[in-house]
Amino acid sequence: MAERKTPQAERYSAHSICLTEGIRYKMLSYQDEKGVIFQLNAQKNYVALYVGDASKVDPSGKLLEGIDHGKGCLRFKKSTNLAGTPIEKFIEKAVDMWRKSEDIDC
Repeated sequence: MAERKTPQAERYSAHSICLTEGIRYKMLSYQDEKGVIFQLNAQKNYVALYVGDASKVDPSGKLLEGIDHGKGCLRFKKSTNLAGTPIEKFIEKAVDMWRKSEDIDC
């Protein structure tokens, strides 16, 4: 039987975002051969996506408009409408920077 991909997986494959899922520090992590790029964890009132230093990826803040965020984490509550945010562009830019060995760490 052929493997069925979600629309998101299809989109990320098209952008060559091929990351491996794993568990690190009891969090879901996404990594490549260089190491961990993102970590995802459920907190009490939100889900956090840890990205290193978000301001290095998006200095102007335009890609994070409408997203509650701190220095290195993006917080998503149930009420967050991801369809209305440019989060995909932020993730694509972070992966591109990572692959070019640009500094996105805190």
